[in-house]
Amino acid sequence: MKKEVNLVLFFTFVISLSFGQNRYFVYLKDKAGSNFSISSPEKFLSPKSIERRKSQNISVNSLDIPVSSTYISQIKALGAKVIGTSKWLNAVLVDCTPEIFSILSKQSFFKSVDGNQDIRGRRVSSTSNQNVTMDKFGSYEEFSYGNSLVQIQQLGVDEMHKNNFTGKGILIAVFDAGFDKANTMDAFKHLFSAKRIIKTYDFVSNDTTVYESHWHGTAALSCIGAKLNGQLVGTAPDADFALYRTEDVSSETRIEEVYWLFAAENADSLGVDVINSSLGYYSFDNPATDYKFEDLNGDKTISARAADFAVTRGIIVVNSAGNEGNNKWNHIVTPADADSVIAVGAVDLNGNTVGFSSPGPNAKNNIKPEVSARGSQTSVAISNPNASFSSGTSFSSPLIAGMVAGLKQQFPKYSAMQIRDLLIKSASKYETPDNKIGYGIPSYKKIVELSKMVLATENDSDETIVFPNPVNDTQKFKIKIKGVEVSDNQPIEVFDLNGRSTTGAVVSMAEFRNTLPKLEAGTYIIKMQITDIFYIRKFVKL
Repeated sequence: MKKEVNLVLFFTFVISLSFGQNRYFVYLKDKAGSNFSISSPEKFLSPKSIERRKSQNISVNSLDIPVSSTYISQIKALGAKVIGTSKWLNAVLVDCTPEIFSILSKQSFFKSVDGNQDIRGRRVSSTSNQNVTMDKFGSYEEFSYGNSLVQIQQLGVDEMHKNNFTGKGILIAVFDAGFDKANTMDAFKHLFSAKRIIKTYDFVSNDTTVYESHWHGTAALSCIGAKLNGQLVGTAPDADFALYRTEDVSSETRIEEVYWLFAAENADSLGVDVINSSLGYYSFDNPATDYKFEDLNGDKTISARAADFAVTRGIIVVNSAGNEGNNKWNHIVTPADADSVIAVGAVDLNGNTVGFSSPGPNAKNNIKPEVSARGSQTSVAISNPNASFSSGTSFSSPLIAGMVAGLKQQFPKYSAMQIRDLLIKSASKYETPDNKIGYGIPSYKKIVELSKMVLATENDSDETIVFPNPVNDTQKFKIKIKGVEVSDNQPIEVFDLNGRSTTGAVVSMAEFRNTLPKLEAGTYIIKMQITDIFYIRKFVKL
C-alpha cells in the first residue's frame, strides 16, 4: 500500500441525469478555509475513532480534516447541490446543470474533473405494468432448516465463541445493497433489543432508511450477527453494527464506488473497527467505463483507494473476491484488489475450491484472495421464520469479517495489519498459496498459537533463559526455567517467525539438539508446556 497519496489525483465522474442535471465528482485544490484542525480531532472524529487510532499509534493528519466548508458554501452559492464530500480524496460530488458546472470549473478552488457516465445506466425496461428490476446478486434457495455449524467449525470460530469472543464491543460496518426487513426478523431481534445497530445510512437515496431495497445485505449481515433459534449463529453475534447502503441493484455505474468511499469515511469518523463489503466492480452499464485488468492494481480505482485509506486509519477491511470465476472476466473485482484489504474467496463445506469464486492475483501480482471461507450453500437468514442457503463470496466475506471482529476483541492492542497478518499466516495453504483460495482457510486455533509467538517476540520473559543465545552448530543448546535446566526428555516445538513449525511436531529437547545443525540461520521461537503453563522464548541460530 502506498505510504503517501497525492490528494490532487484526477479521477472524477460526470454522471448525466434527467432534466439536464449531471453529477460531477470534483477534486479540490486544498482544504483552505476549513473550520477544523488536527490539534482538535474531537471536533470531527468520535471518541471511539480517536481511541482506535491511539491504540494503533496512528496520528491524525490532514487527510482526516473535512473538506473546506468555505468551498462547499461557494459551490452551493453557484446553484449546485452538494451530494457528498470526501475528506480522504478532498473531493465533492455535486449535482448541477452543465452551465453551472462550467462556472464551477473556473473557480480558484477547482482542481479537476474527468470521465463521463450516465448514473441511470442501461436499466431493464418493461412493456407491462409489472415492475422489473435488475438483480446483480441472483437468487437464493429457501429451505426449512439451516445449520451453520459447518461454516463456523471450518474456521474454528466455535472455539472462539467458547472462549467468549463473540465480537462484543467491536463495531462492524456492513456496506451493501440494502437490508430488507432486517429490522423485523427474528434473526436480528437481539441486535435491535440491545440497541446494537448504532447507525444506518443510505447513500443511494441520501436518507437513513436501509431496511428495504434488497435482501442481499440482510443475508450478509446474518453471516456475522444472526442468532436464529438454534438454526443460524453468525461469527460475531454480539458485535455492534453500522449499516450502509452504497449499492443500487438496478444499475451498475462507478457512482457506487463514490458511495463506497463516502461510507468508509463515515465509518471511520464513527469509530468502526471492521468493514465488511460484499460488493465489487469491474463491468458497468456503459461499456466505455469498464475496468481493464491492469486497472485493478490496488491503487487506481476509487473504492480500492478508499479501502486502503480506511486501513491506514486502523480499520480492518474485508471484501468479497467476486463471483467471476466462471465467466470471461475471470479475475477478482475492486476493491478486493487493494493491497491492504482482506479479499475473501469461496470454498464448499469440505474446503474445496468452488468454480465461481474469482481468482487472483491482482494486476500487481499480489496473492488474491488472501483467505477463503464457505461460500457454497452458506447458511444465511433472508426472511422469517427459517434460515436459507445462498452461495457467493458475498457470504464467505462476512464470515471472515465476524471472525476478525472476535480476534479484535481478543487482541485489542493488535493493529489492523497485525490481525490481517495473523489471519493469513494461520491459513491452511500459507506455505503453498494459489490464485483460487489464496492462503487458504484461516484457523482460530492456529491464530491463538501465532499470537503467543507475537507476544514472545515482544515480551520475552526473564524467568525463561535460552543459552547460548545466539547458538551455533557446535554448542549445546539448553533452556533454564527459574534457574532449573529442562531435561532432555522435555517436549518442545520450534517455529520460525512466520509461524511455521521447523520440527514438524512436538519433539524432545534431545531430538531437537540433534537436528540443530540442519536449522538455517535466523530467529526462531521455541515453545514448551510444563504442567498447565506454556513457556515461549526467542533465540537466534547462527
